[in-house]
Amino acid sequence: MRNEEGYATVATAGFAAALITLCGATIVVSSLVVAHHEARVAADLAAVAGAFAAYRGEDACLVVGAVAGDNGASISSCSVEGVDVTVTARVRGREVSATAGPV
Repeated sequence: MRNEEGYATVATAGFAAALITLCGATIVVSSLVVAHHEARVAADLAAVAGAFAAYRGEDACLVVGAVAGDNGASISSCSVEGVDVTVTARVRGREVSATAGPV
């Protein structure tokens, strides 16, 4: 007969390791999703603020940078064509573009 003492300990350790790995992967993916949403919000708000600044005749990209910074993002690019403003915002490595202008 084989001695099976300690089997439950080994199995429990294996299940615990699998559960910890799954939780870690979930946290990483969740962090990427949150960063994407934060970048989307920052880009949208910055584009709208920039379009409004361009409409008033102000420096749109200066306003875009300030609004994005207030939302925890950095600006990768900002382009103004008339009163249409296109912004690319970056949050924790995730980049999102947004365009705003008059309707």
